[in-house]
Amino acid sequence: MQPALVSVDRKVLRNRHKPYANRCATFDKNQVKDKKQIIRLIVILGIGLFLTYRIYQFRFSSFIFDGIIFGGIALIGIAYWIWSTTKDIKQYKLTKSNRFLIGPILGTLFIGLIIGLNWKNNSEFNKPTLVRAYYDGDFNGTSIDFKTDGTYIFDNHAIGFSEYIYGKYKINGQSISLDRNEIDNVIKSDLLEIKDIAENGVDYLAGTYILQIESNGNEIERATKFRVVEDNRK
Repeated sequence: MQPALVSVDRKVLRNRHKPYANRCATFDKNQVKDKKQIIRLIVILGIGLFLTYRIYQFRFSSFIFDGIIFGGIALIGIAYWIWSTTKDIKQYKLTKSNRFLIGPILGTLFIGLIIGLNWKNNSEFNKPTLVRAYYDGDFNGTSIDFKTDGTYIFDNHAIGFSEYIYGKYKINGQSISLDRNEIDNVIKSDLLEIKDIAENGVDYLAGTYILQIESNGNEIERATKFRVVEDNRK
């Protein structure tokens, strides 16, 4: 009869260990799910921060392919966020754990922030223009856009790359005073003058130009002249 007792004891022991083994297996599965969620959050955070930084930088500089690159990464990011949100919502319904709402909320915040920054950038560029002038240097060019609200955007561009500088100005008749006396080594005075000049047959055509003026009222020699291409003062 002794062997039978030993057999029963072994079965009892095996049954006693089953709940512990099940708990270990469940714990391991939860750990895997936690790691996957953390990875999803890191990816969403990385893509969101990159796109936010890039849309902010578009206010100050841009490259001809920036729109394509930004748009491609944005599409990938949105697709990944939707896929990740679907998984998190399923887990939230099963567990009622608020941590599975972090990814969906984080992605929503990034989308709202990016849309807001893009709107702000566009609103700056789309302000009504008072006077806009341009200098064409063949491979490069420079323009300055004086807005009706007393701000200006200086655009220095070359071969698909543009750099933008913002500032304020005051205008009195034909005279313009800037908030700085040097801009990107192109404008070298805080005093400008709008003036009609005749064609010299070599450097420029007849028309209205913005000239750089010294403090004594004389034009700065060899300074860049900007041809006025839009004038809404009248």
